[in-house]
Amino acid sequence: MTETKQDTTAVGARTAVVRGLKTLTCPDEGGTKQHSYEDFLEKIYNHVMISWHWGKDIGHVIKQGQDPEIKEPEDLSSADEAKKWKIRLWEQEIDRYGNRIEALKGNKEALYSLVIESLSPMIKSKIKGKQGFQKAEEDTNPTWLLAQLEDIMVRFEEIKPKLMAIDDQMHRIMNLRQGDSTNEEFVKLVAKELKVYEKHGGEFLWGMKQRKDVETRLKDALEKYLDLNGVIMPDDMINEQTRIIKKQLREEIAATAIIKRADKKRYGNLQIQMKNSYLMGNDMYPTSVADVLRILDNYEKEWPSSTKPQVNDNNNEKKRTGVAFTLSQGGAKMNYLRGTNNSFYPAITCNTCGIKGHYQSHCPACDKEGAKIEEEEKKAAEATVEK
Repeated sequence: MTETKQDTTAVGARTAVVRGLKTLTCPDEGGTKQHSYEDFLEKIYNHVMISWHWGKDIGHVIKQGQDPEIKEPEDLSSADEAKKWKIRLWEQEIDRYGNRIEALKGNKEALYSLVIESLSPMIKSKIKGKQGFQKAEEDTNPTWLLAQLEDIMVRFEEIKPKLMAIDDQMHRIMNLRQGDSTNEEFVKLVAKELKVYEKHGGEFLWGMKQRKDVETRLKDALEKYLDLNGVIMPDDMINEQTRIIKKQLREEIAATAIIKRADKKRYGNLQIQMKNSYLMGNDMYPTSVADVLRILDNYEKEWPSSTKPQVNDNNNEKKRTGVAFTLSQGGAKMNYLRGTNNSFYPAITCNTCGIKGHYQSHCPACDKEGAKIEEEEKKAAEATVEK
């Protein structure tokens, strides 16, 4: 394990040692996995946030891949210029602004050096072979460095036609599955893979519906602004509103991608519930990544994830079980019973039991000969859930 040392400069104090920071190796070396790369960045992020002067700004560079927006102080009004205490506060604000800008510049240079010196020889060689390296080296540009490093670690490199690489990235996203990963780990993984795709291939799953949604939402925003202010929204505000709307739609796409690929053992019932609710006219799908994480972290199963034939030890006959539940539609409660094969058809009424939700051939209220199961046995075989 190597510990990276950093000298202190006049720009601001920087702790000399990043504890526990290992040399980063790429997948081609058979070492570092994706989560290890994330740990690498997380250690640097936590270190600079705590130990570097104005660490929050350089932390933003690491997390967002761009400089933070630092607002310039506004000039004093004529009235304020006549007040000495106002002038003094303004001068202090100017000093803080200048210090913050200078600290960010120095911290970016230090971050570039910290990252580049913590890479394996193979990664350094790959970085130096990238287009734009010479300028990034002269500018000590950590934003460029981190972007190239991310491509290397997810193997999105310029060793094949770009369309082929984009197609590979799409395939990688489509085949993501949560498995045993924690919710937070899986959400981060999907977000990272989507970020890589959007960086090289444009908005993920962006099509006609999204373009129409942007037009509709922007039109509503323009009308509301006109009603409230009596004037047309300025161009710069229109651009900002469009950016916000597109960000919201990208969040919806990401949320859908995550919930669809969540672990079926843990969240299969939730996925079925959302599909059935949408079918009944109630859209329960989350609209943001934060909503997905909140739902997955707090979800509790409402009925068994699967139903299997039960064996009667007395006569060795298989009896079928189902899941009964109630849905509200238009203020009226409707009873449903899922089929023994876990199927659900809300418009179908069983000819045997008279309950909607399944075909007669998969009726959980009948035995394999088609005769009704006794009421006591039926109750024992059903799990009732009210939704």
